[in-house]
Amino acid sequence: MNGNINDSDTSDVVASSGQQNQYVSYADEEPLSTAVVMALAEVAGDDPAEVGMPLYDAIDPDALDNLFGDKHDGSPRMGGEVVFTILDYEVTVHSYGEVVVRERT
Repeated sequence: MNGNINDSDTSDVVASSGQQNQYVSYADEEPLSTAVVMALAEVAGDDPAEVGMPLYDAIDPDALDNLFGDKHDGSPRMGGEVVFTILDYEVTVHSYGEVVVRERT
């Protein structure tokens, strides 16, 4: 994996054993904004359409999708993350496709 979000190989949401109330997902062949919504839905135990707040009320989905996309010359963007809150969750999105959702306390 070279750090590009498009190089991830799973899309499962799993509970992390390292920290309570932390959930991890990897974007896979889907827009990053979709991966975030799916992770939030999994954590909240809801249908993605019923999460309770549109993603665009917390962050611009198009900007999120483009943030870690390839550069104009086709080379991957390396490193970086974006953190935002939505509902009762803190979401951290890493450039390599990892989406971490933590319940806020």
